[in-house]
Amino acid sequence: MTPLVVSDTVLLEREKELELLADLLADIGSSGGKVVLIRGEAGIGKSSLVREFVDAHADSAHVLFGACDDLLTPQPLGPFWDIARDEPSLAQPLETGDRQAVLASSLDLLSRSLRPSIMVIEDTHWADEATFDAIKYLGRRSARTNGLLLLTYRDGEVDYDHPLRQVIGDLPPQSVVRIRLGGLSKSAVSSIIGGSSLDPDEVLAATHGNPFLVTEMASTDGEAIPSSVQDSVMTRVRKLSPQAHQMLKTLSVVPERVSRAEVVLLTGRDESRLVECERRGLLVVGAEFVSFRHELIRRAVEASLTISERVATNRKVLEVLPPETDLARLVHHAREAIDIDRLVELAPLAARAAADVNSHREAVAHYRALGPYLDRIAEPARATILEDWARSEFYLDNIEALELLNRAIDLHRFNGDDLSLANALTSAVRVNMVHGRPEAAEACSVEGIKILESRPPSPDLAFAVSQYAWLSLELGEVARAEALTNSAHAIAEETGGELAAIHALNIKGILAYVRGESDGFQLMEMARSRAERGGYRFEEVGVLLSMEGVTAELREMERAADLAQRARDTAARYEIRTLEVEAQARYADVLAWKGEWAAAEDAAAEALGSRPHVDVTVGWVLGGLQARRGRPEARRVLDRTWSLAEEGGNLANMLPAAAAQAENMWLTEVNDPDLAERFQELLAEGIRREFPWLAGPLGFWLWKLGDITEAPEGIPEPYRLVIEGEPLKAAAIWQAKGVPYERGLALMHDDPASRLEALEIFETLGATAVAAKLRKALRDEGVAVPRGKGRETRGHAAGLTARQAEVLQLLDEDLTNAEIADRLFVSPRTIENHVSAVLNKLDASTREEAVSRAHSEGLLAR
Repeated sequence: MTPLVVSDTVLLEREKELELLADLLADIGSSGGKVVLIRGEAGIGKSSLVREFVDAHADSAHVLFGACDDLLTPQPLGPFWDIARDEPSLAQPLETGDRQAVLASSLDLLSRSLRPSIMVIEDTHWADEATFDAIKYLGRRSARTNGLLLLTYRDGEVDYDHPLRQVIGDLPPQSVVRIRLGGLSKSAVSSIIGGSSLDPDEVLAATHGNPFLVTEMASTDGEAIPSSVQDSVMTRVRKLSPQAHQMLKTLSVVPERVSRAEVVLLTGRDESRLVECERRGLLVVGAEFVSFRHELIRRAVEASLTISERVATNRKVLEVLPPETDLARLVHHAREAIDIDRLVELAPLAARAAADVNSHREAVAHYRALGPYLDRIAEPARATILEDWARSEFYLDNIEALELLNRAIDLHRFNGDDLSLANALTSAVRVNMVHGRPEAAEACSVEGIKILESRPPSPDLAFAVSQYAWLSLELGEVARAEALTNSAHAIAEETGGELAAIHALNIKGILAYVRGESDGFQLMEMARSRAERGGYRFEEVGVLLSMEGVTAELREMERAADLAQRARDTAARYEIRTLEVEAQARYADVLAWKGEWAAAEDAAAEALGSRPHVDVTVGWVLGGLQARRGRPEARRVLDRTWSLAEEGGNLANMLPAAAAQAENMWLTEVNDPDLAERFQELLAEGIRREFPWLAGPLGFWLWKLGDITEAPEGIPEPYRLVIEGEPLKAAAIWQAKGVPYERGLALMHDDPASRLEALEIFETLGATAVAAKLRKALRDEGVAVPRGKGRETRGHAAGLTARQAEVLQLLDEDLTNAEIADRLFVSPRTIENHVSAVLNKLDASTREEAVSRAHSEGLLAR
């Protein structure tokens, strides 16, 4: 029989990849660190390529090696625990659960100056959310490091909703190098099977050149070609002694490497059986650890077990593993063993441990596994679990949080636990409001405070009052919000309620800033700093969003853009999806105000479809831009946006949605008297409730429509100046704030020279509908108007954003939305939004028509 060769065969025809990796390592000094993505199907040789590269450079570089395991719910930061075995600086923060210190220490390890570092994380398709966040953190800073971050993953495991896609999509393109490993050629296959009786063409057809599968077939020389890896592996397994075979079956249910001591403990066999398995090419036995030679081998052996064997083996593993074993691993075996008692015992602990390091996806997975068996848990403990579960679902922007909290509230009522009931009601305030249920949010707040006020002052009462203050501010009840904030702050100071104090400081800062008081921003920054120091991650991001909100409202756009990005990135780092998508939508809005319309469109498309509250912001951004460009779909988008805003009842959302709708009515000259009347009522309410900057655009467009004749009292200065006949002063204010479109609108109301300048602004921005309306008015007045700008002077020839241009290019390759999503590492929903925008901008009704027009207009690269 031809001897089985492992490492050399899989490295056939990998010289170019090894050379590329060596060049990247050598160039770190001049070009900075890189993230290297190594992808391919199982058995294609990703691990062997990495090992060969690492072994070749072990003397000249620091090597840091970690791997992700195929657990039902992965261990938080699993690969970093592997790395910590050799790096004490990383071990301490992992043991204390200090996630920020883990990130900082990992970055330090990649940045050591004397020698470059190679950090390898294998099988990232199995990574947990905390590991994904660490990868994103390191990847975004890779250019400033002195190392390579090598990530391997399987193509088939990363579907469209896989979190790895978003991580890769968020990395700086200039810092990312992609290596995709393909199958071997016929020549390489021939060299592996050597002088055996196997036919190279048959082997190539059966394996598509997969090195592992070719090697498996080569090991069966003289026998029939196996129909699958299962057949090939089991042919060798059957040649083992009964004792070694049983050992292998036991190890197959453990989807990670195990120590040699654990092997003896788990199998009851001496280590001599390990040697037998290693000689058959089934296991790799190291000085400390034992693992299967390939994951495909482990799965093949595991698949050979009967259901009863698998359950019994997992139960045995669960009994033998010591209590200090990682909780995620214990839960995995409890689930596989169908040991409900152990699952009920372990899953809540594993979920809380995951949530403590902000791995909320893993926490939710544990809770969902526990869900069918909650009735086995005593009611008070069950209610607490439901609240914790709801919190993680809420952080992930899942509406299931509402139903879980309601179940917890019902349990507390049934048990007569008023204190727990009040706290659950307080938690439900924000969840209800975020999901568009303001009445339910207020009812929860009022009831919770009523219960707590019957007791002595406490941090719980302070927090409940602070939440009612936040809710009041969201609903536009500024006076009530201020009174409640002062009350919450006083109770917090008396009782030591730090969380309530943070909320109170934040609201105080918001109110002070919008009133022009000098200490407003300082109060918010104080709240953010206290939240960061205290580990209140949700509050830290929330304050950043508050800071963005007030600066954007006052049209301080550069500051607002920076804060929106900080909020988005911080939310992503802590896995608070519900705030991340909100920050993304707000960032799109800020970009639109700054005149960066293409970037605004792309940012908005990424947030579209998450939940109604966010879709309102995205809707007025996308619909408003479509209206200014004269797109017919603008009315449909803006109608839906207004409907969502009105249904949500949030004044801060209703005012911008109404303004965008009114602007479109002016542009299209299609007025709706009933809607205009409703908008006038809304304008008055916005001024009364002290939302002047949000009310300003609505007042301006109602004036343009002729529905009001004078500037409403309290409207911001630049809008008032235009209405009162001083447009140049208004234009100067907008120029200072960096808001070009509003500057153009102001100049549009001055003399012909200023109006021609406004026309230039509109054409530069791509506001073709506004430009056309102004051009017609100028010509009707006898003003000589220069020809409009050609497409070539306005960015992309069809007005497409950079992302939309990429999508158009891939449409030309006749790819489906799913295939385009795979290429660009985004979700199919996002691609659907981009394709719709491409069709609209090219005036095409089908994909084929869009591609045809793009070809005829020379819009596609060769």
